[in-house]
Amino acid sequence: MSIDSVTLNIVGTALGGIAREMAANLRHAAFSSIVREARDFAVAVCDAKGEVISQPDDTIPMMTLGISQAFLGLRERVDIGRLTPDDAILFNDPFTRGQHLQDVYLFTPIFHGDRLVAFACSTAHHVDLGGGAPGLNPFAEEIYQEGLRLPAAVFSISRDWNGGFVESVVRANVRVPDIVVGDLNAQFAANHTATERVRELCDRYGADLLVAVMDQLKDYAEARLRDNIRAIPDGVYTATEPIDAASCGGVPAQVVAAVTVAGSDISVDFTGTSDQVTTNINCPIASAHSAVHAAVRGLLEESDIPFNEGCNRPITLTAPYGSLLNPRPPAAVRARLTPASRAFDAVIRALAQAVPDRAVAPGFDTTTSAALSHIDRSTGSYQVVVEIMGGGWGASAGHDGADGLDNPISNCQNAPIEALETDYDHFRLVEYSLVDGSGGDGAWRGGMGFRRVYAATRDNVQFAGYADRHAYTATGLFGGTPGAPGRFRVLRTDGTEEVLPTLTSVHLNEGDQIEVITGGGGGYGDPAERESSDRPG
Repeated sequence: MSIDSVTLNIVGTALGGIAREMAANLRHAAFSSIVREARDFAVAVCDAKGEVISQPDDTIPMMTLGISQAFLGLRERVDIGRLTPDDAILFNDPFTRGQHLQDVYLFTPIFHGDRLVAFACSTAHHVDLGGGAPGLNPFAEEIYQEGLRLPAAVFSISRDWNGGFVESVVRANVRVPDIVVGDLNAQFAANHTATERVRELCDRYGADLLVAVMDQLKDYAEARLRDNIRAIPDGVYTATEPIDAASCGGVPAQVVAAVTVAGSDISVDFTGTSDQVTTNINCPIASAHSAVHAAVRGLLEESDIPFNEGCNRPITLTAPYGSLLNPRPPAAVRARLTPASRAFDAVIRALAQAVPDRAVAPGFDTTTSAALSHIDRSTGSYQVVVEIMGGGWGASAGHDGADGLDNPISNCQNAPIEALETDYDHFRLVEYSLVDGSGGDGAWRGGMGFRRVYAATRDNVQFAGYADRHAYTATGLFGGTPGAPGRFRVLRTDGTEEVLPTLTSVHLNEGDQIEVITGGGGGYGDPAERESSDRPG
């Protein structure tokens, strides 16, 4: 069916509006602070083949392409042609194109009459999925120690949810079942929003026209992405990024990227990247894809290219099986953003050789994750909070790096102190501040990291965390200097203190404090150029 440009724009904008409404409803219905406040979730409307058509541009980049990858894994195991309007699929398996276990995908089919016309998709980071420790298990050596693993399988909403078997299995395997199931119900609400709105579009324009619009939107996005890639000079560009050895069990590790630009195609080869390790920083291949696509899109001239399946076509990726970026099961993968972030930085640094004016110096660009939990032994009830924290961003030509933001492929917000202390009473925050001078120097300066200090308000509070860039900091670009490192430190009430490793867990008693410092971004250009300009020193 041939669609005129006006109709394509109107219906395409409506599909975009559906995705934004899904995101708003999911956030407003969520129970946990990590979804409601940090906004660690993503949503999408997909076509009947499961290919992404529309996504809001303010959700998590790591999860947006992840929805496309997850559906690829789902299609290998589910007969889409046998689905009914009462069916749903929960899925989080990292080894069939999921990410880490905490990111649970929910797919629900959308029918218009008897015809399957689309899918509603949502994913959110769940605060606890069982496993060897509340919130996160920093010492996991295999996936079985990290929590409940959900293969791609179809279940009946009316029979298996709302007190049915699937919901009961989830409740029985997590420490805070009301919060986890509450967040899953928020995902159901978001998907229901998409179902209603897509049916309304079908009623108004017809299912045939809607399907045709979906196909043309993908072609449009592909064409625009290819036009932007053609502006990058052809060539092979390489870069290497190190990972803190402490994260890898003491073994030095690195991500190696060779980026080939050929006309309107980009391929990324991670041959030379370190082998998978027995700690939790292994990165499933779906996460590697997400990091690469985010890096490429961030360097393009035009920032308003719609993100849908068409954008995936010009970019390919290879990573050796058994490496950090494509691990074999049963590898632990909770901290997969550590190597994914290094993959992102490696692609950015490689392409900086081709488009220096658009390149950005490496930022702190890693997830610092912190879980604080407490169990009331008299009732068996838990409190679990997980924080996702960023740091300083790298500088670029004409811009200092931003201060205190989550890394570009995660894009979570820093949860407000008031919200955390309203929801939880086993800790309080005694400091939240920028770390002055933590950004690298340069003609343009790297952004500053920040400090958050938590104080336990009762005995036997457990802190667990993981991070990177405590040893190898964000490097500068084109003469800029590196950013400062991050740090975990425990301060006891007796005056003793201890710097903790990047994978860590420690018990706190009332009054003990945990200091979490995130590092700064690298500077861009020779610092002397700043000194000779009229910008503040």
